[in-house]
Amino acid sequence: MSKLAIEGGEKAVRKLGPYTSKIHKEELEEVLDLWEYPAGVKNKLVAIIEKNAGRINGPHLFRYYNPRPSKVTEAENAFAKYIGAKHALAVNSCTSALIASLRALGIGMGDEVIVPAYTFFASAAVIVACNAIPVIADIDETLTLDPKDVARRITPRTKAIIVVHMRGMPARMDELMTIARERNIPVIEDVAQAAGGMYKGKMLGSIGTMGCFSFDYYKVLNSGEGGFITTNDPWLYTRAQSWHDCAACWRPNRFEAERREGELFCGENYRMSELQGAVALAQIRKAKKFLKGYRAAKKSIVKKLILPKGAQLQPVADSVGDTGICLVLFMPDVATTRRALAAMQAEGVPAGGIYDHKVKDWHIYVYWEHILDRKSVARDGLPWSGVPADQLPAYSTNMCPRSTDLLSRAIMIDIHWEFSAADCSAIAKGINKVMATI
Repeated sequence: MSKLAIEGGEKAVRKLGPYTSKIHKEELEEVLDLWEYPAGVKNKLVAIIEKNAGRINGPHLFRYYNPRPSKVTEAENAFAKYIGAKHALAVNSCTSALIASLRALGIGMGDEVIVPAYTFFASAAVIVACNAIPVIADIDETLTLDPKDVARRITPRTKAIIVVHMRGMPARMDELMTIARERNIPVIEDVAQAAGGMYKGKMLGSIGTMGCFSFDYYKVLNSGEGGFITTNDPWLYTRAQSWHDCAACWRPNRFEAERREGELFCGENYRMSELQGAVALAQIRKAKKFLKGYRAAKKSIVKKLILPKGAQLQPVADSVGDTGICLVLFMPDVATTRRALAAMQAEGVPAGGIYDHKVKDWHIYVYWEHILDRKSVARDGLPWSGVPADQLPAYSTNMCPRSTDLLSRAIMIDIHWEFSAADCSAIAKGINKVMATI
């Protein structure tokens, strides 16, 4: 037997590698298909890739332990700067952002979290996922939380308020933040549909305790899937960062004892990949262009509207900060709403209703039977079993009548950031044509 290397003998393995990445030219060629290049163009690109295949190594798609500069980290830095927050954390969805934020705030069994009656179901479902109790509050004409109803629904169990900036329009943040500060209740801004929006000069997501953003394909900015958390609080950032990556790694010395109670706990995996990070980074860089287009188009359409008595444009808490992704008209009654909506659609106006009791929509609380019927995923009955039955909220489909009334009389016109002047004029003409018959 030869002498062991540890004793001064010759090494058995002198060198390994270098090796190529598992992800190489074939994956890049598949990605090209997503852009739907004409066949001739794609063939030329593939030829270039094939020609250089031996000199190109594939990407490291995991953001951590990446030997190259991380696109996810770059996107976080760019987004924090854009929003005006000290910290931004990239995650795989806004749902994950909301859960990580709730957990960072210490929300758990027996706690109540206020959420609006009009929001995508995920805003309420995350509360249950944290074993807390959703308290559903009414909206007002802004289609966001009614501050007065929020104040009425606060109890000693209230540990957070989720404010949702619906359809790109800011909530009444002054009133809501005053209510929250007086009671020392943290505010989570759900900015899933309003990235780039503002309220009195402040970017949405920088006003509350934490901000949660969606980069889902159908949002203002998108990376297919993805999201971000923003906050100015380093402790909450650390806890959210821990929760989003198994809650084991994100401290100066990952294996040392807790520096502070609440630093160590078990978490989940909400990481963003480098592919999503690269797309998100490009989208963040284009945000101002998108927002400029949306706002200009909405302003152009609104300026041309001639509304009859009984029809009104939705009030916006801050019209300057509105993203401009849609405009909403309120009709005097449900019957008029349905007639006007059908007529607008016939005119080619990109209009849709918001609430019709015959059409199920996950954005409206009356269809959240998982909550209204207090459903549980396990035999333990959580979160409902964590609170005495007589102290649970009284859920019903008519618990927020103002919300259903407003939504049933609303017509929403979608706006595209690339609408031309002619597009805006045609849409305004179609709306006015219908409004003249109301």
